Amino acid sequence: PISAKLVANMITRAGVDRVLTLDLHAGQIQGFFDIPTDNLFSVPVMARDVKAKYKRLANVMVVSPDVGGVVRARALAKRIDAQLAIVDKR
Repeated sequence: PISAKLVANMITRAGVDRVLTLDLHAGQIQGFFDIPTDNLFSVPVMARDVKAKYKRLANVMVVSPDVGGVVRARALAKRIDAQLAIVDKR
């Protein structure tokens, strides 16, 4: 978190007046910025594209690379009606 605050300060000092992020790993990072910050979620777009590209989703599985990605992976799996797997790095 300290490094995220440092990066937020550097971005602000560079003259940026608004930040747009995509799928922040931790939502509280938005609070590190002293300027308006918007976090967009990729799941709706990704789900639409997966459904358009792969007509047969019966054998599709969404895999989260770690526990931190489970919320996003679960959201995608739910939208495309797929199974979910989680990698345990321990």
